[in-house]
Amino acid sequence: MNVDFYVLKTGNATAGLLLACRLAEKAYATGNTAYVYCDTPQNAQSFDQLLWTFKEEAFIPHALKQQTAAAKAPIVIGCDLKNLDRDYDILINLHPEMVSALPPFQRILDIVANDAVLKERGRQRYKQYRDAQYPLNLHEL
Repeated sequence: MNVDFYVLKTGNATAGLLLACRLAEKAYATGNTAYVYCDTPQNAQSFDQLLWTFKEEAFIPHALKQQTAAAKAPIVIGCDLKNLDRDYDILINLHPEMVSALPPFQRILDIVANDAVLKERGRQRYKQYRDAQYPLNLHEL
């Protein structure tokens, strides 16, 4: 499993969420399934709304984890990794902590927004993944 870090040189937390939308769009366009991991139910609902509106011409079928449609949606949004009803190809991590006790994902996409606190948390996650010997890729945008 590879971990890809996307580090934004400009922008803020909102720019990070928009990047997550583009990554979800790309995952769907390439036939992959993705689980978007948020830190709170409110943030999961906010990201759900953002996926509907971030790009006027885009349609990304998605659902919140607790919705019935999540069983078949290619993109699922939730705030826990327990009791996932299926495997996903990609995990888009919007959670401030390292993903531990990982279900099987082929890739983790971790976004670090251009904010001092978020950068420090991103550095900590990077070190933790490195120490756990995951293959890491760094993308500076």
